[in-house]
Amino acid sequence: MTARAHLAAVVLLACAGLQPAVSRAADRLVVVSSGDAQAYRQALAGIQKLGYPVDALMAGADGDAAVAAAIQRAGRDGAIVTLGAKATALVARAAPTIPVVNCMVIGNDARVPAGTTVVPLEVPVETHIQWLRRLLPKAANVGILFDPAQNARRAEDGAAALTRAGYTPVLEPVIAPTALPNALTRLTNTVDVLHAIPDTTVFAPEHSRALLLFSFRNRIPLAGPSEGWVKAGALYAIEWDYADLGRYCGSLALRPPPSARVPAPPPPAPARTRVIVNLRAAEQMHIKWDPEILRSVDQVIE
Repeated sequence: MTARAHLAAVVLLACAGLQPAVSRAADRLVVVSSGDAQAYRQALAGIQKLGYPVDALMAGADGDAAVAAAIQRAGRDGAIVTLGAKATALVARAAPTIPVVNCMVIGNDARVPAGTTVVPLEVPVETHIQWLRRLLPKAANVGILFDPAQNARRAEDGAAALTRAGYTPVLEPVIAPTALPNALTRLTNTVDVLHAIPDTTVFAPEHSRALLLFSFRNRIPLAGPSEGWVKAGALYAIEWDYADLGRYCGSLALRPPPSARVPAPPPPAPARTRVIVNLRAAEQMHIKWDPEILRSVDQVIE
């Protein structure tokens, strides 16, 4: 190398050292799930289809030491996706310095660390309203049962969205499981549909019989919280396509961090939702859907 070439190389290296580091996308994912539920398995499968190395762990089966070791193996070019609140709390204890996307958590869960990316478990209320118009076009008064201790803000936000859309929300607080029968009685002859929000007090599995009996006896459709509720007799439910939700959360985690030198890539396509309807429940409530609507939903239970 000539003296001039050598000097040029030194200058280039020195200048490169003065420049801020170029943001890099993660090239390995640590995925921690809250259990072995089908939704978590589907979300993990969606993440794995992205084609990046994945180190999968599970809260309960794997503890703090295993999570810390997986984060260390991922290194500075890794990222983390948690699936559910237990996994979020487990990863938070490890205090990772690499990006974390907390997926499938309740939006107001206190276990979600501040400053992390959150992808809520609940489907946006606007999506629910869109399908409410299609599936129950005559409905006007929408009942919302909720535990104020965990869902006062969510119930108020849902009511505000329903009001903006032209509906009359009827909020019915349920301060304890024993308060549910009286709350249902107050909704009789008052609402046209019950809209479920994620609430472990109201929509606990042991309350499914009481809620579904109320729905059938009073011909008040229940828009349930999940596919399982539709199979049990709710009129319909809207939930995430969990494999596609996993794809979305993994894609967020793999994006490079913001950089002044490199334009941010476009965000990944939003996750799809699934609409499940119960045709037998519709018939018992004298609700008739035309074939076009039935073709537009994802699953029909007969």
